[in-house]
Parts: sequence; structure tokens; C-alpha cells
Amino acid sequence: MRKLLLVMALGATGCVAPHAQYASTNLERQAPFGVVELDSSHRYIIDPRTESCFLRVAGANSNFALVPVSCAKLKKNVPEAVAYITWEPSDAATP
Repeated sequence: MRKLLLVMALGATGCVAPHAQYASTNLERQAPFGVVELDSSHRYIIDPRTESCFLRVAGANSNFALVPVSCAKLKKNVPEAVAYITWEPSDAATP
């Protein structure tokens, strides 16, 4: 009987949902992401809220890689990204 109760108690713990904390936000109130598409598998993603820039490379079977890149270099070398990167000074302002 004791062994049966132990097995039932152990099995019941697997049925309990994990307790995880999460945060939600209203994305419609946030600044939009900038996306500069290079081709079907490469695109730059620019987040003005965190002032971050990433290169997203798509792979096979819906896999992808996300790599951080320098926003200053992206603004300097990719003209389409200039409109999204407003926090970096332009080259004309540097002496």
C-alpha cells in the first residue's frame, strides 16, 4: 500500500503545471522594429527601444540564427537602415 501511494504521489507531481514567471506587453504602444531585407534568407532587424541591431540568417527546417551587429557600422554601410537608427550620430557630425 505504501509503495502504491508513493507511485501515485510521484505521478501526481508530473501533472502539476510548472510555475514560471512571465511578462507581457502591449506591442502596439512600442516603437516598431526596423527590418531591412537583403534576400530571402538574410535580413537586419533593428530595435529602437533597446538600440540594438541584429543579423537574422534563415536556415533549413525553419531554423535561424540571430547575431548582434554594430548599429554604427550598419548605419554607415547600409543606406536602408539609416531611417531606423536614430540614436547613432551621423558621419557628418563627427570631426
